[in-house]
Amino acid sequence: MSVISYSESGWDTQDDRWDDWEDEEMNAPMTCLFCTQQFQSPIILFRHVKQAHGFDFLKTRAALDLDFYQSMRTVNYIRTLGLSDPNFANVSGFSIDGSEAFLNDDAYLKPAIPDDSLLYALDELDLDDTASVASSRVGSLARTPQIEGLESPKERELMARIRALEQQLGLRERDMKFATEQFDEYRQMVKRQFYDTIDATAAAAPSAAANGDAAPEGSDYYFNSYAGNDIHMQMLQDKVRTEGYRDFIYNNRDIFQGKVVLDVGCGTGILSMFAARAGAARVIAVDNSDIIHKARANVIENKLDGVITLVKGRIEELELPVDQVDIIISEWMGYFLLFEAMLDSVLVARDRFLAPGGLLAPSASYIYLTAINDDEYMKDRANYWDDVYGFKMSAMKDTRPAKEADVDVIPSSAVMATRALIAEIDHGTTTPAALDFSSSFVVQVTRNATVHALLGYFDVAFSRAQTTPGPGYEDLTESAYTDGTDVAAKALWKQPESAMGGFTTGPHGTPTHWKQTVFVLREPIVAVAGDELRGQFTCKKSTSNPRELDLEITYFHVPAAMKDQAEAARQTAICQQYQLR
Repeated sequence: MSVISYSESGWDTQDDRWDDWEDEEMNAPMTCLFCTQQFQSPIILFRHVKQAHGFDFLKTRAALDLDFYQSMRTVNYIRTLGLSDPNFANVSGFSIDGSEAFLNDDAYLKPAIPDDSLLYALDELDLDDTASVASSRVGSLARTPQIEGLESPKERELMARIRALEQQLGLRERDMKFATEQFDEYRQMVKRQFYDTIDATAAAAPSAAANGDAAPEGSDYYFNSYAGNDIHMQMLQDKVRTEGYRDFIYNNRDIFQGKVVLDVGCGTGILSMFAARAGAARVIAVDNSDIIHKARANVIENKLDGVITLVKGRIEELELPVDQVDIIISEWMGYFLLFEAMLDSVLVARDRFLAPGGLLAPSASYIYLTAINDDEYMKDRANYWDDVYGFKMSAMKDTRPAKEADVDVIPSSAVMATRALIAEIDHGTTTPAALDFSSSFVVQVTRNATVHALLGYFDVAFSRAQTTPGPGYEDLTESAYTDGTDVAAKALWKQPESAMGGFTTGPHGTPTHWKQTVFVLREPIVAVAGDELRGQFTCKKSTSNPRELDLEITYFHVPAAMKDQAEAARQTAICQQYQLR
């Protein structure tokens, strides 16, 4: 008799070829856990894994009583190792004993390779019965019973095809069930994160700002923005930033040796790997962005997975595998220091996990204000719409009451005044509420020029002990950075004998990805050396989005000859509002 086969043109009784009958999607090959060899049956695949690579998956699964999800995590973990090590295919001995952290890490439920058909086969096949090809399936179809007495090779081949089809049908049913469950989970997530929080966000934001707590977020847009490669490359290539952390960690190995370190917002894992190389006994790296999957591969590739444990999630909600940590490292700074409000998360980590006497790196931060004169900036940015190839476009100007603060690199030659310290933050004692601040300021004009804008920037300090988080006031005065020493890539202060480190984002230093924040004045001020600008600077989280900032500057000009009449000059004060979005 002819073997009935199926082709795109319909039923074909003349063609005995099984290859034409079989649809490619219905019989997706499964790739070995270690090498690139592919198989149609998971049982044959696992036999190959045992014989060629020395890992008896089926026996291990039975001995450790691994459930479906732990089996899935094991598959994805091994595949992750293979993705990060080109020589992994040559592995001839691999084993697990059930104590591995990845067995309970939900990050490994995400397929390491796209469309991994082996993951679905884990649940569809009875992996403990190595003599069986198919197992019970999800769904209402029963398995075809064994038919005895089939003598003809064609009959046995036909029965084998029927069983294979049932297996593939089971896989598709599992695929559909999995997709349905994923959609239901996604739908519930959207409901929780959007619909259920939209009223709570509006109601909670004002009180949250008053109490210093972060208002609820309506989406994961912030974390998703850190999932790509480009933003991390930009930050890693910022040598002031990356080498500032590296130098502090490597130059102070004695305080990292044998310690437990928590890295909040680990990104690519660079700070965690610095800490591990410096001798930390254990490093726990946390990030709520999908970049953590690449960070895990980076850690494995550099053979630091024995020290570094990566955990995906919000630090506010996570339970760590340890009760306390000795050091918290985090690169949390945003534009104007506080944009993105990530310091709030670091403070939560501090209060939940930092041991008494523990250290935060960085340990302190400072925000400064000065004045600039920059004709080129005003022409290219602030007054651009006044002359566009000879045409005026006034309608394009920002006429909103609260203008956008600009983020740009300003040359040191534009600075025309002393600086004022408007915020000093001890990371060991501050609170989220204290990060909304209002501070008076006085800057003195150093040369005859027109003040076009006020300029904000920040410095950070790294201390060996949180009891002395940063430099004293005397180290923050003008004389500390105008004595002829090279401060281009370092902080504004002289480095004390305690080996305190740090860096600046100011215009006098090497440019960083944080740049500086420009607050263009409504009306430029003509000033001469010795004049002063005085005022009040207020910074607070936006009530519409707590990761953004609302800023208000009230300022007035005090000519040098009228310093004893400053109160009279205050009557001419101008108040401007800015947004940092």
